[in-house]
Amino acid sequence: MTPGPVVSMVTATGCPARRPGPGWVGRLFCGLLACLVAGGALADGRLLLAGTELRPEGERYAYLGAIMPLPGDNRLGKGWVQRYWVDAVRYSYEVSNPGLYGVDRQRIRGSVTGLEAAVGYMFQAGDLGVAGYAGVRHADTTLSPDDPGSRIRGAKLWPKFQLEVNKPLASRWRSENIASYVVGLDGYWLRSRLMHTTNVGHDAGPEVILVGDRDFRALKLGMTYGGLRPTPDLSVSFRGGIHLQERATGPYVGVDLGLSF
Repeated sequence: MTPGPVVSMVTATGCPARRPGPGWVGRLFCGLLACLVAGGALADGRLLLAGTELRPEGERYAYLGAIMPLPGDNRLGKGWVQRYWVDAVRYSYEVSNPGLYGVDRQRIRGSVTGLEAAVGYMFQAGDLGVAGYAGVRHADTTLSPDDPGSRIRGAKLWPKFQLEVNKPLASRWRSENIASYVVGLDGYWLRSRLMHTTNVGHDAGPEVILVGDRDFRALKLGMTYGGLRPTPDLSVSFRGGIHLQERATGPYVGVDLGLSF
């Protein structure tokens, strides 16, 4: 999403597990912030990421994240990095169980709060920029009405892996690609963009996104326009398109921010 080094601005989603109390979540979040502050004191170059996406009927996604080098001879784009992420998602899908719900094709509305921590490595191979991450994702999922057949409901912890690859293609054109997978959830998020740098230094191009897990699958087709810099350290991009999902197709719009600090 941002030009240069592979640094993403993203990024989607049996018996219910016992939910951790609000105090546990608060302590984990404060721990992530403490790592962020401590890491910033020991390494140069940090990137704060934030954004949101809106769809009809109250479905939405919002995130706040940070990427920074680990202590030592590391920097964004080359070397070991740490990545922290907090997000919230509202989405829906349909199930066919008339014996339980009294109607066929019952719509289930899901609400997810997620926390992630990962370690990654960034490097350049010629003109190819690559970043790989390995970490964990804690997600607390609420379904309404409840879906007993869903294996993702409740509070759970899964391993997560992510790969990012950027490559210049021609004069002012480049390919930006991200793939992430959450083990156990069978959750995937794949995005590919073909970006063109305009004469005024902004970036524009199409995007294709595949997202899903054990309960639903969706395809997004859209356009993005970014590289706007209200300040030298702040980058802003906008995106929009069509979200294709069985019985839940509709438009989406979003905005993403990247702040170097």
